[in-house]
Amino acid sequence: MFAARDIIVDGIIAGALAAAAVAAWPWGRARGRFAVAGVATLLGWLAWNFTLNHTNATGFNVDAPVVRVSWADAGSGVLAFAAAVLALGLLERREPAGRVLGAAAIAGLVALVVDIFVL
Repeated sequence: MFAARDIIVDGIIAGALAAAAVAAWPWGRARGRFAVAGVATLLGWLAWNFTLNHTNATGFNVDAPVVRVSWADAGSGVLAFAAAVLALGLLERREPAGRVLGAAAIAGLVALVVDIFVL
């Protein structure tokens, strides 16, 4: 699979890009929400990719025929989304759910795209 160093470095890149993407939205800049989304993306990325690495799940790295995205790539996006929605949902309880979901969706999409191109 991948070296632990590659997973960590690429996770940092995904987290930084997710934070930058969420910061482009004015709601994401308030109260440091972009940083929360970035750290959550990093943690989701690490959890998913270290799990794949530890279990030697090479079968997940096969692209689907129509969308050309592998399960490994999709999993990075899904776990980044889940971690971001959990973190933002817990920290921003008074905010509308649509905004929390929107920020988490941005983080998940960035993680998916990063995984397609770098890992």
